[in-house]
Amino acid sequence: MMIMIQRPRLFTFATALLWSVVAGGSASAQLTPLKTSYSALTANMAAYWLAKDAKIFEKHGLNVDVVLIESGVTTVQALTAGETQIAMGGGTVAVTSNLAGSDIVTIASIEPRLPYALLAQKEIKSFDQLKGKKLAISRFGSASDLAARLILQRYGIAPDKDVTILQTGGTSTRLSALSKRSVDATILTPEFFNVAKKIGFTILADPTQYDIPFPQLEVITRRAFLKAQPDVATRYMRAIIEGIYMVKNNPEPSIRAMSKYLRINDREALEEVYRLYKEIYPQIPYPSTAAIQTQLTWMAEHDPRARNLKPEQFFDASILREIEKSGFVAKLYQR
Repeated sequence: MMIMIQRPRLFTFATALLWSVVAGGSASAQLTPLKTSYSALTANMAAYWLAKDAKIFEKHGLNVDVVLIESGVTTVQALTAGETQIAMGGGTVAVTSNLAGSDIVTIASIEPRLPYALLAQKEIKSFDQLKGKKLAISRFGSASDLAARLILQRYGIAPDKDVTILQTGGTSTRLSALSKRSVDATILTPEFFNVAKKIGFTILADPTQYDIPFPQLEVITRRAFLKAQPDVATRYMRAIIEGIYMVKNNPEPSIRAMSKYLRINDREALEEVYRLYKEIYPQIPYPSTAAIQTQLTWMAEHDPRARNLKPEQFFDASILREIEKSGFVAKLYQR
């Protein structure tokens, strides 16, 4: 089975690997090739970007190919076909694909909570004033859809009854709809809601004001890969943990990486996003039982297969337990 994903990038990987062997000699040849993907150009990827840009993956003996796959379905297909071996993306994929019969498993939770802000037109100053209004999401069943519903419920607003939820598209489309007053509110991730706040929209709730567990960003792989190559998975997670350490302790490289990949030059907005993820990132990103339970509870309302399932069925924390036991994380933070 061959999945057509970002074909030029996969070709680039093969070309780059050949060049590294020719130009780098035996040192490059000793690196273990690893094909990975990530799901979105969002600020929660900062630790991943730092691990790549600062050559932390190479430090841990890996020659990592990085591919952007902006679809959960395609991410699973690529893992299943062996075109990628580890993926970083929305954790809902592990649960939904398992219910469909895959062996995908979560091995780490980088962002185990919702990061969204709910924005509204500037004249709307409270959640009560949202009643009877229209709220934009990307599409029904997406993370933005669930996030909007959970946040509305947290603040006493009944989705679909008090507020009309419309699927309008991605971030830029939702911001455009808000600017044109086609909708009254929308939901955005940190790198965008700070910019929207400067434009004059009201932020009714941001991630510092609520804490809703959710598998927003997780590391997933196949159980077969984890069993066959636990050392490679361990080295990958050590690099990610070191990337997290860098975010928590090195503001400037982190802000530069976010600016580079997000293509945002607003220093003030980037600093706000950085401060948020400095706090959100866990030192050791153990899979979150509470986060997966949030998803299972939501899915059970529409899918009987999700009822009576346990979060532990969908993750394997053994790699992280071994890393913590080795003292690797403790040594990082003793620097």
